Parts: sequence; C-alpha cells; structure tokens
Amino acid sequence: MILKIKECEPIGTNAYFLADPLSGKAILIDAPLGSYQWTQGLCEEYEVALEGVLLTHGHWDHILDAHLFSKKGIPLYGHQADQLLFENPAIMSSFSLPGIELEGFTVNHWLSKQAAFSIANFVFDLYEVPGHCPGSLLFFLKAESLAFVGDAIFAGGIGRCDLPGGSFEILKQSILKEIYTLPADTILYPGHGPKTSVRIERESNPYVRL
Repeated sequence: MILKIKECEPIGTNAYFLADPLSGKAILIDAPLGSYQWTQGLCEEYEVALEGVLLTHGHWDHILDAHLFSKKGIPLYGHQADQLLFENPAIMSSFSLPGIELEGFTVNHWLSKQAAFSIANFVFDLYEVPGHCPGSLLFFLKAESLAFVGDAIFAGGIGRCDLPGGSFEILKQSILKEIYTLPADTILYPGHGPKTSVRIERESNPYVRL
C-alpha cells in the first residue's frame, strides 16, 4: 500500500492518498484545496487510476476541491446527513475564510455504518462519529491497523463542537463508543495535525477520557 499525506491550505487540512500498485487503483480521503492537482500528479507518478474520493464530513475546508473531481466523473462518497453542506457549501460562508470560493457538488454514493466497504482493493469498516459534524465518518482499514477519523479526534484534541450541528456530548459518545473501542495499536490519521493512536488518546486525551 502507498500512503501519501498532504497538508493543504488555507488552514492545514490533511488529504490522504492511498494506492494499491498491484491493482493499479487509488483513492483519496478528503478533498481540501490543492488536493486535485496533487492527486493527479501522484496518479501519474505511480501509474494508478483514482477510483473515488471518500469524504469524512462536509465542512468547507475538507471539500474545497471536491467539485473538480466531480466534474471529471470521479465518484464521491459521503454521509447523507451532510448532503446540504456538499450541495450548498455557501451556507458555511459565515465560518469559512474571506475570499474562499465554495462550489457545490453531488455525492454519488451515500455511506453509513457498515461492517465492510470495498473500493480500489481496499476494504474499510465504516463508523459514524457525529458530534463535530452530523455526517462525520471514520474509515477503518483493519488490515493495515489504521483509521482515517476526519475531525472527530486529533492528537491530544477533539473537533470543534460550536459549529452548526455540533455537540460535545454526541462527539464524546462517538469517541468512547467508536474510536476508543478500536484496537489499541490502531494508528489514527486526523483531518488536521499529526497522526496518533487509539492507545495514546485513550491514555492522554484531555477532552475525552475512559
């Protein structure tokens, strides 16, 4: 497996590129600003085809380039609870940055909690982790002991709960029931900042403790 990470402007949002050289297929997790051109370059470098873009949630900084993938016919995956954010991101203009262009797009495939979801030769378990955003998803790649958690949890932190649709109590339950119950050695790749692990956050996260 090839895993590449790009911290994108304007607020350091992580995009994750996963490729399977044997099958010649790849996916992108989240589509922040600059991720489209970056992904094109990686697909050429590794001679793989992009099979889809998985969106952890609908907040503006995670979807700024999603419309570019949509226009090229790349399938987009997300949770239906964030449909309004995907299709009409301008409603987030009050908490985005001045001058940022927010262009809507259509999600082709709605995802929800399920035991297994397969794409590009990767098999994910899906978990719903609302609280930061109603449609927050966690993508757990059990075979590799890693999970992409969006803004549900960070290294030593958690996602904001003061935005529309946010709730600390809901997020706390998502973390306790869905994230802290993953195997302790699971590496967590968040929407912002460095990677961490389930064990580290269980033991030291100051916001949600076991």
